[in-house]
Amino acid sequence: MKLTISGSVDKFVTIKPNRVKLRGVAGDEIKSKVTITPKKKYPFKIVKVSAKDGKDIHFELSEEKGKQGPVYALLIENKRSDVGRYFDMITVETDSKIQPKLSIRVYGDLRQRAKEEKKQTQ
Repeated sequence: MKLTISGSVDKFVTIKPNRVKLRGVAGDEIKSKVTITPKKKYPFKIVKVSAKDGKDIHFELSEEKGKQGPVYALLIENKRSDVGRYFDMITVETDSKIQPKLSIRVYGDLRQRAKEEKKQTQ
């Protein structure tokens, strides 16, 4: 038996970028901005933002006016000062019954300053 299903899929939201990579030199300021744009057909408000772990990142949500309604800006900043990698997950809770939670993966990759860079900054 073979079953074929076809149809169109409506996008609920546009998240750019959908994955955050915080790469750079440990101790430097490393930030990334994520825009969350609800589709006009499926409007929603963001009611809460939380991190699974949250020890290595700081985040702040702001609401901006877009052409077709609100656009949310999520600023994510590295807080870790030592070399290494980490992973976290930010959960965005909405007032929508269609999709009450959105997830944004955050990867951190901090390296040591190169010796040549150290000499130039001294």
